[in-house]
Amino acid sequence: MDDLRTLFQADAESLAAAPGGEAVQAPQLVRERVFVLVRNAIVDGRLAPGTRLTERELCEAFGISRTVVREIARRLEAEKLATVIPHRGLTVATLTRKHVQEIYEIRTELEAIAVRSFLNAATDAHIAQAQAFGAQLLDAGKRGDKVRLVETMARFNHFMSEVADNQVVTEVLDQLSTRINRLRVMAMAEPGQLETGMEGVRAIIAGITARDLTAAESAVRVYVRRSGEAVLRHMDGDH
Repeated sequence: MDDLRTLFQADAESLAAAPGGEAVQAPQLVRERVFVLVRNAIVDGRLAPGTRLTERELCEAFGISRTVVREIARRLEAEKLATVIPHRGLTVATLTRKHVQEIYEIRTELEAIAVRSFLNAATDAHIAQAQAFGAQLLDAGKRGDKVRLVETMARFNHFMSEVADNQVVTEVLDQLSTRINRLRVMAMAEPGQLETGMEGVRAIIAGITARDLTAAESAVRVYVRRSGEAVLRHMDGDH
């Protein structure tokens, strides 16, 4: 595994090349951009579970202060992406089978509630927006663009829960969103799962288009279950 400076070299150069140069950017902007870069590296697997995130390496990688690094570390801990381990310091969080199973159990119920509530509240315009999300997902899947797939699915679920006006579902999904995205990437690493996921997307959109609550909810449950199974297979393969 490359050190953090090597891993983030291109990102750091892009940050420094921003208008005005990194040195004169607002501290809040630099802090936010670096946080997003590190978070994305954890979500997409470039920073593997158990990787140490030392203050010194992060400071050197991005040319930022220890104060900024500590703020980023607090945010990573808050999103459950990293944890402080005695004698090792800040480390990328490791997912256990139990943790994954619990997340998928909760996710299944929340997303089933979201699509059911969405259909109860959706106008024709909302249905058309859902179809547009489906088209974007299928396009990203056809091109194998996993990053766009993850981002679009997260936005689609947020859109449905907002239309449904279920604040609790929206809040809980938002709290879990980063960890769910991390698991989505792991699922797609399994052979055939990308194609299976696209079958699931088609079934979900078909149920929504028909305004068939039973079909849409069933499609969501199957989609999430298959994703969870793929993650567990991926974890087993890593041992």
